[in-house]
Amino acid sequence: MNRSTGLDRSLMGDLNMVSTFADAYMLILEELNNSLLKIKQEEVERLLVRILQAKKVFVVGAGRMGLITDSFSTRLNHLGIPSHIVGSINCPPISSEDLLIVASSSGETATVREIVRRAVSSGASVAAITAVPRSTVGKLSSFYVFLEAPSTLQSTEEEVLISVQPMKTLFEQSLFILFEALVLLLMDRTQQNGSDLALRHTNLE
Repeated sequence: MNRSTGLDRSLMGDLNMVSTFADAYMLILEELNNSLLKIKQEEVERLLVRILQAKKVFVVGAGRMGLITDSFSTRLNHLGIPSHIVGSINCPPISSEDLLIVASSSGETATVREIVRRAVSSGASVAAITAVPRSTVGKLSSFYVFLEAPSTLQSTEEEVLISVQPMKTLFEQSLFILFEALVLLLMDRTQQNGSDLALRHTNLE
């Protein structure tokens, strides 16, 4: 136990054992598996239902998380689910019929907090994907998906999971796989296959 942080360092992967590509990717896959196995099906189900009910789905995330939420928005449009990226030049206003999906590991990123507050004041539903449900974003949101993939040396209110990967890498990786799993589940719920989605892909490339 690290007395200065109160965290169990024994849960971390041993970076000193990483000397080959195989060592690195096996460590990453182990961390991902530990994180994703802890996602609750009922939280995922609530998000799926709300996505299908919403008139429009908006997404927001900061930094690398923003790139991942943007890619999920693209897939939602391929599914025929109208989706918009917060901050884009053609982003329409949000309404009480819409859903905002916000990805924030800490739940305390200042710009993201303000966007969530504005969505709530507009009457929209907000789904937070976060490592800290008791954060400001978590508390403001209508519901959340708890993704136990904290930053290096960051604890959560659940059983501590610490990543040897730098900064918020584990959360970002887990977020991407969560979104890809949601795409497969939405394909099943809407009875679509890859060919159906491809028909909505841009033809200007």
